[in-house]
Amino acid sequence: MSRKSTRPTVATIAGDLGISAATVSYALNGKAGVSAALRERVLEHARAVGWTPHSGAQALRRGRSGNIGLVLIRDAKEVSREPFYASVTAGIESAISAHGYELMVRFVPGGGDQEAEVFRTWARQRRVDGVVLLDLAQDDARPALLESLNLEFGLLGHYQGPEDFVKVESAEAADARTVIAHLLERGYDGCIQLSGPAEYAHEMRRRALIQELCLEHGLPHTWAAGRYSIEGGRSAFAQVDCSVSSRPAIIASSDLLAIGALRSAQEAGIDVPRQLGVISWDDSLIVEVISPAITALSRRPFEMGHSVGDLLVRRIEGRRNEAHSDVGTVLQVAEATLNPRASTGG
Repeated sequence: MSRKSTRPTVATIAGDLGISAATVSYALNGKAGVSAALRERVLEHARAVGWTPHSGAQALRRGRSGNIGLVLIRDAKEVSREPFYASVTAGIESAISAHGYELMVRFVPGGGDQEAEVFRTWARQRRVDGVVLLDLAQDDARPALLESLNLEFGLLGHYQGPEDFVKVESAEAADARTVIAHLLERGYDGCIQLSGPAEYAHEMRRRALIQELCLEHGLPHTWAAGRYSIEGGRSAFAQVDCSVSSRPAIIASSDLLAIGALRSAQEAGIDVPRQLGVISWDDSLIVEVISPAITALSRRPFEMGHSVGDLLVRRIEGRRNEAHSDVGTVLQVAEATLNPRASTGG
C-alpha cells in the first residue's frame, strides 16, 4: 500500500486556508489579483508548513527540463574509483543544483556512436537543457553535433571551434613548468611521462609541453600511455625504459596511473625516491596516504566542475555571469599548486 505524501502543496495550503488553489498559486508566484493582506497570509502559512516550490513544475513553466547531461565513455566501476572524475562531477552537481537543476549521468562503454545517440535522444525528448563535455579528442565531433541539436554545452579543456559554448581551461603550460622545475630542483636528470589515453587532446598537449621543457633543459624524455587506472599505470610503466637517465622521474597524468607505476617500481626493487621520482598530475587522498606519499599537482577539480556547471546554467538562462563577469564564456582557472611528498624526497 502506497503512503500518502506529506509534502505540502498548493492544494493543501488552499485547503488549510479555505481558499482556492488558484488564489494560493497567484500569491506564491507574486501575480496580480491577490490583496497584499491575503498574499502575506498565504506566504506566512507556506513558511510555517515548510512549503517549497516543485523544481519539475518550475522547469515546465520555464519551458525547460531542469536537467544538465553528462555522458562518460567509461566503465562505471572504473570511474567510481577515479577521484578526479568524482570531484569534477560533484562540482558540476553542486553548481547546477544551486540553480534548481539536476545532473543526468550516463555511462556508454560502447563508444562515440553510442554517446552521440544519447545526445540525439536527449534532444528529441527534451530531457536536458545542456550538456557538459569532458575528455575532448583532437578534432572532436561532439561540439558540432550538440550545436546541430540545439543543445547548449560547456566543456573542460582548451577546445577551439566555431560553435557557441562556454568552457573552463586549466593552466596547463604553467602547470608543466611547475612540475619540471620541481623535478630539476630535486636532482632528477630525466623524464618518464605516463599519459592517459593518447587520443585525448589534453594528453597530447601535456606531452608536447613536457617534451618541449625537457628539450629546453637537456633532459632525456620518454613516454607511454595507459588507462586512468592502477592497472593502466602498471601497463604504461612496463612499456618504458627506466634507464633513460641515471636518475629519472615519472610524471603520471593521474593519481591512479602514478600509483600503478609506483607499485611496479617497488616490485622491481627500484628505490623511490632515491633512484626514481614519481609525480602525479592529479592530487587526491589516495596519493597522500600511500607509502611513499606521492608528490602531486593540486588542480582543484571540484572547483573546475563547479565553474563549468555555473557558466552553463547561466548561459542557458541568459543571465550575466556575476561570479566571473570579466571572462564571458571562457574561464581560465589559476595554475595548480604542487604538493611535494616523499616520492620525490619531499
